[in-house]
Amino acid sequence: MRPSNLLIILSMALLSACAAASQEASADSAAVNKVVAESTPTNADIKDSASTVLKPKSGSYSPECYKAITDIIMSSSFKTETTKKESIKVRIDREEGSKLVLQLFASEKDHESTLAWLRLDKANEKLEDITLDPASPVALRYDTTLISALRQNCP
Repeated sequence: MRPSNLLIILSMALLSACAAASQEASADSAAVNKVVAESTPTNADIKDSASTVLKPKSGSYSPECYKAITDIIMSSSFKTETTKKESIKVRIDREEGSKLVLQLFASEKDHESTLAWLRLDKANEKLEDITLDPASPVALRYDTTLISALRQNCP
């Protein structure tokens, strides 16, 4: 066999392999494009999610309970650089015995952002910032005369 024929056969085999790989790649990208198109939210989805703003859960906690907690936080030494204290909202995440784990958040036009996590111990009258490390909380000062309203309004 002549060397030129061998070169032609190898070239055709290489081109054939490249064409097959190109077809597989375009099939893969078509599948990816289909998945992306299916998972991309439509305008209706965006409108629905924008109208669903998370609000503090009332659950077994009365509005008076939330007010007592908010008053304690407003009187506390808690500080944030991004939001005014008056704009902070409170959500009771869970109760661990006499301790309430609180999520502090700010609600903007189209989203909300968590500012901090606090732990309020009703029995020991402690307010702690547990945002960075729950095992090493930062003690916060607050007006302890407000604890009676908390005990009266929060179970």
